[in-house]
Amino acid sequence: MLKRILAVAIAVVLVMSMAVVAVSAADTDSASAGAEVSNSAGADTSNSGTGAGKLIYFDASKWNNVNLVYCHIWERGGDPFYSWQSKAEGCTKDKSNPNLWAYDLSKLDASTTVSGGLQSGKDYCVIFSANTGVQTFDQTFGTACIGDTARVTGKMIENAVDSEKEAYESVWKTNSAKYGPHLALSSTGKIIGSVLCPNEKGEEVIGDWLPNYCNHDLTYGVDVVKCLKDALLKFNVKDIEAVYAYILSKETQPSAADKKKMLGQLQDAYKLAYPQDKEGAKIDTEKAEKDANTIKNSGGSVTAVTGGSTTSTGSTNSSGSGSDGQADTLFIILGAVMVLAAGTMIFARKKREE
Repeated sequence: MLKRILAVAIAVVLVMSMAVVAVSAADTDSASAGAEVSNSAGADTSNSGTGAGKLIYFDASKWNNVNLVYCHIWERGGDPFYSWQSKAEGCTKDKSNPNLWAYDLSKLDASTTVSGGLQSGKDYCVIFSANTGVQTFDQTFGTACIGDTARVTGKMIENAVDSEKEAYESVWKTNSAKYGPHLALSSTGKIIGSVLCPNEKGEEVIGDWLPNYCNHDLTYGVDVVKCLKDALLKFNVKDIEAVYAYILSKETQPSAADKKKMLGQLQDAYKLAYPQDKEGAKIDTEKAEKDANTIKNSGGSVTAVTGGSTTSTGSTNSSGSGSDGQADTLFIILGAVMVLAAGTMIFARKKREE
């Protein structure tokens, strides 16, 4: 009788174990199917570069009559390494593929405007352009993209500076999960692009935009307050004092009149975005000035005063077990198997003692 009970227990454990394996296999197949969909769209979800020397590539196959391609790189919120379409920005055509152009990133080491060349841990953006006048939209970029290839998707995005123009959306072949069309505000206040730089905060996006366009309500009829409200909600920014401090931390300071105007615009926008939180609309200008110095000393990152509390916009890749409940299901099944096995052993022992 005891042997029969143990045999049944072992059979149950085996069946439950096979269920666990089946669930795990189903999860793997599901993930593989998702990857195939992503790849069919031409954008791999890997966030690691191929590490091919110090080159990045651009696929110009969707552009016509291209004889020259340029690579314009700048540090986010700062200066470009070289002037637009200068000789140092020239790319080299691949011998085996006439539509593929390579840019040697070691050229950046000789820049006199941005020192130190391309550095790990810093945020950059890049635009590829051609002799025909076509160009890509601002694309986020970092050392992880070394060896990667950028390509246009066919979609057009409003030029960030000139709303009368459009630029080609461009994505990375193997780094599209973390880098891509820069999520920003256009000159008309529209939210464009899809990906923040890895270290970028929503407060910085708003703080980069407002000083340049705070007077567009007068000159171009742009509803600046509404644009700010939409941006606060998009980036889930509730600390407008940090936005103002970031603006004050910049090397180029706005006039006293513009400072006063921006204070009012930020406060009015906050009231529209978060009408239930009246206290959040208040800005302590003295504290903001002190925070501005903290931001300067930290290398210009608003994280120094926000603690990095801004929530994700959902534009970057996320990974980790249990995020969709699959890992939790596996643990529950395994736990059930262990409890059942233990119970069977106790029952068998009692029967033996009897």
